[in-house]
Parts: sequence; C-alpha cells; structure tokens
Amino acid sequence: MGAAAMLISPPCSGPADPIPLHDKEGRVFTVRPLLPEDREALEGFYADFEPKRAAQGLPPEGGPRVRRWLDNVLRSGTHLAVLDAGRLVGHAMLIPTEREHVSEYAIFLHQDVRGRGLGTEINRRSAEIARTMAVDRLWLSVEPHNRPAVRSYEKAGFRFRPGTIYSPEVEMEMDLHDTAA
Repeated sequence: MGAAAMLISPPCSGPADPIPLHDKEGRVFTVRPLLPEDREALEGFYADFEPKRAAQGLPPEGGPRVRRWLDNVLRSGTHLAVLDAGRLVGHAMLIPTEREHVSEYAIFLHQDVRGRGLGTEINRRSAEIARTMAVDRLWLSVEPHNRPAVRSYEKAGFRFRPGTIYSPEVEMEMDLHDTAA
C-alpha cells in the first residue's frame, strides 16, 4: 500500500463532513478528515512547525525523517486536518493502542494559531469523534512544562493518570463515557 493510500481513515472512523470551529477571536477554522491529497501540505506543515522535537521528540526534524514518521503514523487511526482558509495549520490523530478501546491522542498546531483556544476546541471535537467510534478512553503523554497544552487538555476533559504527575512526561486520559468530560 502506498503512502497516499494510508492517509484515509476507514469510512466510519471519523467525521464525513468538515466541522467549523471558532477561536477566541471568532476566526473560523475547519476540521476535516485528512485526505491523500493533503500529504504534501502535511509535510510542509511539519517542515515549518516550531519548535522542532519539542513534544517527546516530535515532530522529527528534516524532510526524510518527517516522511518516514508520517509513513508510519498514518498507517492506522483517524487523522484530522485543521485548515485556516484552506491552509493546513494543524494535525490531530487518534491512534489505536494495544489496550482495547483506548486510542492515543496527539495534536500539532502551527505556531501562528496557538494561544487562541483552537487547540482546546479541536481536543473537544476529537473526543466527540472518538465517542462515535469503538473507543472508551483517550490517552496522551505530555511534558509537564508545556503548560498551555496541559491546560488545554484539562479544559477538554483529560485528567492526569495517577503516578505520572511528577514524571518527565505526564500521562493524561479522558473517559469518553464520563458525562463531566
């Protein structure tokens, strides 16, 4: 299977239609499934992404490393593109784990759109999408010094996993059946 074919999620594992989102300033962004024709824009997004290797070494630095990483990560799961007037400014992913009905969640937003509440909105929509799939929990790891990300995850309903709060990388989970999430 070619790299382009790996981009599409199975038909029932994500939103079929674009979802409009608004940041704190009222600017409209669109979240939709990542498509095969997005591959070049996605590679460009990660080439421009700063800071490099800031989240557990991701995204990798350099075109060949980014392409290999994307070839691997796009093989499974549900991948969402975040667009600002047609420009790809974010990538969110729900990746199956070895734990039954648990997906790993990751989000990368371009530095130009951070700090505007967009990440929190995407986190919430990603959880809504996961609820429509056979997923009971979302799991992520985040470096505790990345306070904006931690706050965004908490606002969306993620909670710290016990025993990881003082680790170099804290783990957070969201119970998708918890009505408070």
